[in-house]
Amino acid sequence: MTRLSTLQFNMLKMFASPESGVLYMSIQQAQKFDQRPFRSMLIQGWVSYRQGKGFYATTKGREAYWNFLDHDISRKNPNLPLTAYFDPVAYGLHAKERKPPGSTSKRLHVVAA
Repeated sequence: MTRLSTLQFNMLKMFASPESGVLYMSIQQAQKFDQRPFRSMLIQGWVSYRQGKGFYATTKGREAYWNFLDHDISRKNPNLPLTAYFDPVAYGLHAKERKPPGSTSKRLHVVAA
């Protein structure tokens, strides 16, 4: 899964989305933008520099952009309970009764020797 910060996403979008029309960016153009996402994209290999043309999105960078856009957020098992950080009582809902830890019934099986 690709994780992008807001700054990385917006910067990478300039390079990787077909709508932007940006194939190459000069050093002078790149200097106008926040350098934190620019630096991290260079380190990740999402952007590279070609002498005489400028900065461009690498194949890895375009894949990161599209992976970020297409990432499925569906839960593997939607029947599992909601996160423990959700307090149903705060919203006037009934809380499910929970068994205290260690209250599961344990059976002892005796095997005759």
